[in-house]
Formats: sequence, structure tokens, C-alpha cells
Amino acid sequence: MSARASVIRRAALVVAIAGLSVLGWTATRLWLAWGDIERVAFSPDDVRVVLESPDNPNLVSTTTTLVEDDGSGPLSPDEFAAAAHAARDEAMDVYLIIGSDERSEDVASRRADVIMMFILPTDGSTPVLVSIPRDLYLPNPCTGESTRVNVNLNGCGEFANGPELVAIAVEDFTGVPIDHFVVFTFEGFRHIVDRVGGVTICPSTAVRDEGVDPVALDLPAGCSVAGGYQALAWVRSRHTEGLIDGQWLPLATSDLVRNQRQQDLIIQALGRLAGMGDVSELTALIEQLASSFTVDEGLSLTEAVSTAWNLRSLNIAAIARPTIPVTLTIDDGGRSVLIPQATFASIVSTANPSLAQFFVD
Repeated sequence: MSARASVIRRAALVVAIAGLSVLGWTATRLWLAWGDIERVAFSPDDVRVVLESPDNPNLVSTTTTLVEDDGSGPLSPDEFAAAAHAARDEAMDVYLIIGSDERSEDVASRRADVIMMFILPTDGSTPVLVSIPRDLYLPNPCTGESTRVNVNLNGCGEFANGPELVAIAVEDFTGVPIDHFVVFTFEGFRHIVDRVGGVTICPSTAVRDEGVDPVALDLPAGCSVAGGYQALAWVRSRHTEGLIDGQWLPLATSDLVRNQRQQDLIIQALGRLAGMGDVSELTALIEQLASSFTVDEGLSLTEAVSTAWNLRSLNIAAIARPTIPVTLTIDDGGRSVLIPQATFASIVSTANPSLAQFFVD
């Protein structure tokens, strides 16, 4: 062997060893970061059996009266309840995404400010992202009473944790089995936005909301790239004001408006994540966000990385984003609630007709 060939061979060996070392270090970092993510039990089917048994002391028998928001009179919840259809589990991988409002420790209750279902059909057809309005009025699996769906994040004592109870309530409404969940704090959402370089927000007027924590909403008219704090304020704002003809006037900020804002920014973040060049960038993201997320125990590191990496190849613009039609009513406690006006099967089947065959009565 010539001296030149020998040098080339040694150089190739050094490069190969260096590459394996980098790969090994990346894998180690990823494994350590995954270990920092909180994982909790998630067995909706088993928990459902326990909740429906006589051993659950939380079950109550109540009759709830709803009054239309215009005061026209009482309505039976059964008149407006959306019939759940059972979807074949093998047809889709379903992720429940929950954003927690992080109430302070001196307040006993927790609320889910963001609830979304991300449906990935196994046949490669159009993915579907559906927001479940936080004020959607559904039976609470813990008590049997109808409540706003977001209160389920409180769990049901020793019988069910928060994500399990939210999942069961959503499964009962949609008929779609949930495979995995992820709960993110709003601090985690802020970090994601900053990590991907910000998101574009395009209000038609300057907007503000001084009541948003931890940083008030303050965005100019037109498109601008917002960092984590302003993106967070935008999706959380419940009392957005717009500068119209020199005056600050209230803008529509209903549940459905906030759902649209939340989806817009999550879709943008997914698009930015698709630009990741290699696994080391994904590893760095997981390392930074580990303390801001909770996932179910059944989600393995391999599955999580595979799903996240495969999302890079999705046509983000093609994701279907149907809206659940609702009617605003008042419950007997004087609270405004939203009543679904269509079955979830019809909503998803319209968004992706190929899924219609998997919903059965």
C-alpha cells in the first residue's frame, strides 16, 4: 500500500470515529433530556371502568338546565349533545395537546387553557388538527355532571389524574381513542416560540391587553415577528383591544377566536421545526424544554423522536383545521358555556373524507 493510500485510509478512519463519537454524544444528550421530562400514568380505558363503578364516591345525580344566551328559555342538554361515534383505533394516531394555565399554588384548581386533538391518519392522508373549546359543555367523567371541559385537568382524586380525565371527556365526545398526550406549560410555549425564531402575527390594527400575565399584549398593526412573550399574550388574551380611529375598542376574543390564534402559532412553530437540519438540533430543543412538558408513560423515546422527526416531512399548509360549531348558552350556575352542534364524526369526515369509513355508529 502506498504512503498516500495509507494516509487517506487513516484519515477516513479518524473521520468515521469522530462521526460515531458525535452520534453517540447526541444520543446520550437525547436520552438524558428525555429523562428530565415528567411522565405520568395514562390508561383511559382502565380509569373509565373505575370512574363508572359504585366505588367512585364523586358520582352525583343531577339535572342540569341550560338557558339560551338570549334568555329564550330552558333547553334539554340531550337536544344539543353531539353523539359520539367510535373510531377504529388502527386508522389514526391521535395526540391530545393540553396547555395549562399554571394557576398559582394557593389556588386549588387547574384549568386547561388549550385543548387540541392532532389526528395523524396511518394511511398518510390529510392530518387533522381540531381545537376543543375550553368552555365546551360536556359530561365530567369524575362526577357525571356536565361542566366546562377545561376543569377536567383537576383530575378525580385517587381515581384519575388530570390528563386522563381530560382524555376520557374528549374521547366520550369525539369517539376517537387517544394514543398519547402532551401537557405543556405556557413557559414551555414561550420557549418554543423563541427557539424557532419567533412567529409572525398580523393584526389589522394595533392591539393591546394589559390584563395578560406575565407580559401585557402590545403589538403593532400589520405583520411583525413576535417573540415568546408577545406570542403567549396573543393566544391568552381574553380582552383584546384594537386601536380604531384613534380609540382603543374591544375586539372579538371568544373561545373560537383564541383557538384560531393558538392553531395559527402552533402551525407556524411546526413549520419552523421542519427546518431543523439534524437530530442534534432536535436534541437541543428537548434539552431546553424538558422541564416545561409532561407526557404519558406509554410514549417511548424512540416513538417521540420518530414522530417529531417525521413531522418535518408534513405539508404544514395542508393540515385540515375544522371548527366545532357551537351555541353559547348559560348553565344553571350562571356560567357561559358552549354546546356542540354537530357530531365529531361529521366534522372530521368533512375535513378528511378518507376517515369517514372508520367512524361507526
